[in-house]
Amino acid sequence: MKLTVQAGEHERRDCPVWLDDPGNLPEGALWLRDEASGERLPLQRVDGGLLFVLDALGQGESRAYLVETGAPASDGVEVVERPESFDFSVAGAPFTTYHFAAADVRPIFYPVLGPTGVAMTRNYPMRSDVPGESLDHPHHRSLYVAFGEVNGVDVWAESPNANTGRIVHDTWDAVLAGPVAAVLTERLRWVDGQAHPLLNERRRIAIFNTRTVRCLDLEIVLTPARHAVLFGDTKEGGPLALRVASALEGKRGGLIENAYGGRREGETWGKRAPWVDYSGVIDGEAVGVALMDHPTSFRHPTYWHVRDYGLFCANPFGISDFTKYPNQRGDFVLPPGQSVTFRYRVCLHAGDATSARVADHYHGYATPPRTAWE
Repeated sequence: MKLTVQAGEHERRDCPVWLDDPGNLPEGALWLRDEASGERLPLQRVDGGLLFVLDALGQGESRAYLVETGAPASDGVEVVERPESFDFSVAGAPFTTYHFAAADVRPIFYPVLGPTGVAMTRNYPMRSDVPGESLDHPHHRSLYVAFGEVNGVDVWAESPNANTGRIVHDTWDAVLAGPVAAVLTERLRWVDGQAHPLLNERRRIAIFNTRTVRCLDLEIVLTPARHAVLFGDTKEGGPLALRVASALEGKRGGLIENAYGGRREGETWGKRAPWVDYSGVIDGEAVGVALMDHPTSFRHPTYWHVRDYGLFCANPFGISDFTKYPNQRGDFVLPPGQSVTFRYRVCLHAGDATSARVADHYHGYATPPRTAWE
C-alpha cells in the first residue's frame, strides 16, 4: 500500500494526521517509509482508524510513503495508570498528569510541561510553596474543563455555596497508548451541589508524540442528564480553561496574541479568534502556549476570556459580557437527547507565536494535509 500526503497551502511540521483505515493493512507494528529518502515514521491504529505525525513537509510539497511492518518503535507516548491519576510522558520525557479523584471538584491536568521541560501552568493551589507565584483565584487549577452557569449552577468556582457544582469522573471507555499517541475516552457527570445530575459528558483526550511542540487535544461532548440545560451568558468559565505559569502573566511581561494580530488583553479579551497564544520567559527560557478552537467546535471561532493576570479560556457563551451589549446574548439551551461538542487543541512551544509558527500548527489541526491511498 502507498500513501500520498500533500501539504497544501501550509508548511507542515510536527503535524498529527488522522487517516481512514483502508482495511487491508498487514498485522503487527506498522511504519510509513518515505519512498524517496527511506526514512520511516510509525503508524498507529487508533479507534478504527490510523494516525501518524508528519515530521516536516513544505508548503505545496507532496510525499509518498509505503506501508510496511517492522519492530515496534522504541519510544512514543506512555501512560502510567494509577488509582486516581494517569502520568503521561512523550518520548521518555514527562509531559503531564491527569488527576480524576472522586473527592476533587473536577479533573485537571497538572503539571503541564512544555517541550523544553519547563512547567507552563501555575502551581497554586495544588502547591502553595512556590516563591513569587500569584495566589488569586484558587479555582484556576492548571488546565481543566468547567463553566460558571449550568441551569443556574456554578460549575466553575469552588465556593462553599450549596449550589456550587462538580464534574465527577465515572469510568474510562478506552485507554490506548502507542508510538504515535495516547488516546483516552472518559465518561463524566456534571452535578449540582446536592449531586443531582445536570449533564453527561464524553471526553476524548489525545496526546501526540511530537518533537518540537507538545500537543494535547480535547473533545468534550455534553448531553443533558435528564431535562433541558441552559448554559448561561457569563464570562466565568471555559469550557476549556488554563491558568498560565505566573512568569507568563501579561502584567509581568507576557504577551497575549490572537490569530487576527490582536496583542495584549485589550485587543484579545472578549474577541473571537480561531486561536490565542500566551508567551513569555520562564526560568530564562522563551516559551508559550496556544489554545486552538477547531472549525467544527460549537460557535467557532470562539470568544476568549484571556486576562493579563494569567487566566486563559475559550468561552463561546459570555457574549453580552464580552461585547458590553446586554441584548447580544450568548445563552444556549440544550434539549434532552441532543448534544453539543467542543473541540480544542493545546499547543505548548518554545519561543513566541511567530517563531513557533503557531498559525501553521493551527492549520495542521483545522485543515490537515490531504491524503490518498493507492
